[in-house]
Amino acid sequence: MFLLALIPVLMGSGLAMQTAVNSKLREYVFSPYIASAVSFTVGALFLITLTILSGVDPFITVSTFTDNPWWIWLGGLLGVIGLTVNLLLFPRLGSIQTAVLPIFGQIIMGVIIDQFGLFGSPQSSLTVFKVIGLVLVTIGMLIATTLSNKSATNNSHSGNLVWQIIGIGAGFLMASQTAINGHLGVILGSSVHAAMVSFTVGAVMLIVLVLFLRIPSSNLYHAFHAGKTNWWIWIGGFLGAAYVFGSAWLVPQIGTGQVVVIALFGQLSFSAFIDHFGLFGSLTNRVMLTRIIGLVTMFLGVITVHFL
Repeated sequence: MFLLALIPVLMGSGLAMQTAVNSKLREYVFSPYIASAVSFTVGALFLITLTILSGVDPFITVSTFTDNPWWIWLGGLLGVIGLTVNLLLFPRLGSIQTAVLPIFGQIIMGVIIDQFGLFGSPQSSLTVFKVIGLVLVTIGMLIATTLSNKSATNNSHSGNLVWQIIGIGAGFLMASQTAINGHLGVILGSSVHAAMVSFTVGAVMLIVLVLFLRIPSSNLYHAFHAGKTNWWIWIGGFLGAAYVFGSAWLVPQIGTGQVVVIALFGQLSFSAFIDHFGLFGSLTNRVMLTRIIGLVTMFLGVITVHFL
């Protein structure tokens, strides 16, 4: 059980790494849309393979389309927006804020979804402990993203405010995506199959968008050339798909709350590690004590929301 509890830490670290990796890929292909398309395509191929190996038919029946609400197919679209926003945030705000702001949005939207039972989710009313947790999450987010940035010299605070709000909005969409994919998983009888559908829809949408915008596919040549030395620029989609697969595998064994919170610990910790040491070609942004306090406060708030 202890070893199983360590796996979500690696999964969360993988999410932090995914954003940094995809951001570097974006530099080589000169487009966030191509970078997102590559990431989603790699993830979709990985999940299609897992779906087939698990003995599940990857195709969707006609009755699934006709007998269910239209919004169950929005997961791919919301995932596309969330991932692309992360690619835009990372070079502007750094690894920690790119992780913290969407997480803050996810927690807020998650409570709203639970309160009203949106997207077919079980209804769970707001409690005093959830309110306390939300206050802690908010304080932690403000410390990690605002107070700890007062001494930073490489950011424009007025310009960053817009991107910070966009990051929180992306978290709203990601929480909605999770709830939608969860409901789709119930309909299809397989969480991995639902994730495969979401990734495949996202990959197709991005490929169509790239073709519509007439972004030169020759941009990929630069990425392939760079990939000879920086091979890791191609693993972003795999890391995202691995998180989805790991969640589907672990939730029945240790519970949803444990997976979410432990993975969040890994994501926040490794995001700070990436920022502090400038890993994966990112800008070095030393992690100060105030930022650590903010991350810890935010993490305690998440625990309060999920477990109390």
